[in-house]
Amino acid sequence: MSSLLRDIFLLLRPHQWVKNLLVLAPPFFGGVLFTGWGMAFIMFFAFLAFSLASSAGYIINDMVDLEADRLHPKKRLRPIASGKVGAAEAMIIALAVFAGAAVISYSLDTGFLLIIIAYLALSVLYSLYLQRFALTDCFVIAIGFVLRLEAGGMASGTVVSNWLLLTTFVLSLLLALGKRRYELAAASADPAAHRESLSGYSIDFLDQAITIFATTAIVTYAIYALEAGSKIFLFTLGFACYGVLRYLHLVQNSISGDPTESLLRDPPLLVCVLLWLVLTAFIIYHDNIFGLFQ
Repeated sequence: MSSLLRDIFLLLRPHQWVKNLLVLAPPFFGGVLFTGWGMAFIMFFAFLAFSLASSAGYIINDMVDLEADRLHPKKRLRPIASGKVGAAEAMIIALAVFAGAAVISYSLDTGFLLIIIAYLALSVLYSLYLQRFALTDCFVIAIGFVLRLEAGGMASGTVVSNWLLLTTFVLSLLLALGKRRYELAAASADPAAHRESLSGYSIDFLDQAITIFATTAIVTYAIYALEAGSKIFLFTLGFACYGVLRYLHLVQNSISGDPTESLLRDPPLLVCVLLWLVLTAFIIYHDNIFGLFQ
């Protein structure tokens, strides 16, 4: 039983849940995330709901890519590809976790629920069809991150800055293109056997696209920082620049390509993100912090 539970746990890909922390961004940047237990409680369940919905999408993706995953050196170890979890069991689990996500979402906000449904629909379309096409696959991934941001705004009742939305979209495109670049460089003579859309990419094209979106991401974040109303907020731009450049270093040196793995396994990148979070939180919530000592 313990082995089955472990396989089910791995099937949900909980290590990918770190992406869903983006749901917390609107109240965090809006200065309301740490102002009371009520908001923290709401956002915890918003994060949980989106994580369950994303896990349902991952399970469906594993079912669709079953045969291809069995030929992949790493993906063949996934629960479905390895045969540890059957297709019927996987579908039941996917339906169960999405049902949990839907119940939680409905209790939070109907708009949040609609975004959850739209996200899963997009994930299913990606798994069944859209992942086959170069560029389209990356744009779908970027839209998924924008939906996370909008979902956080819905759950918290926070208006999301247009510049924050644009930064999220462009940065997500950068990360997706970086992952494709890493995969293409690591692929054998037949990239399509690794991922079908890779046949539509070239290293030169991806390097140019990555340069464009890395520059754009830094510029849009700089404009967002300027509009934040505090000159001190511009200090966070240094960490943002370093983080982008560090990720590009990992990709172009074929060290890592997956954004989640890069964050969790590369100490310089992880420290950079943590310092950025601490500085940003201090700038936004310094009145609350000093108020604790008065």
